[in-house]
Amino acid sequence: MQNTIKNALTGNHLNFHTLLSTPQQTVYKLGIQLENGRCDTIIDIRPEQDQVLIFTTCPTLIPSNHRARISEFITRANQGIIIGNFELNFNDGEVRYKATYIYDKTFPNSETIFLKNLYCSFNMMDRYLPGIMTVVYANILPSQAISQIENVTNPLMN
Repeated sequence: MQNTIKNALTGNHLNFHTLLSTPQQTVYKLGIQLENGRCDTIIDIRPEQDQVLIFTTCPTLIPSNHRARISEFITRANQGIIIGNFELNFNDGEVRYKATYIYDKTFPNSETIFLKNLYCSFNMMDRYLPGIMTVVYANILPSQAISQIENVTNPLMN
């Protein structure tokens, strides 16, 4: 799987470097400029478990006094998400989007499947990042921020 992912990243002109390379785990890191901000992505390959984990982190740590509101925001966001989810580390304020999948060693490894999961992680962070920022810095309620992102009509906003 490591070669498949390395080829996919290189073939899509995504610059990355290796943070860890052991028989049990390989970890790549890359930075990506999204429409709404620059984010870092960690790709964690665990061959013994046939797992690929992709984490795209929010460019800003959430201040401790806003973590409860961001927790509500990501809970509301996660409710409608099918692939992956947002996570908040209450200790340091890191918000990240996680997309994971299990692969099968008996079939050829697919660059396409990896890239779909990678770009899902990018797209979800890019889509919800403005809402995260408005909850923290513009004092918008989490429910309002989600409604704005998801274009859901909220009768309380009328």
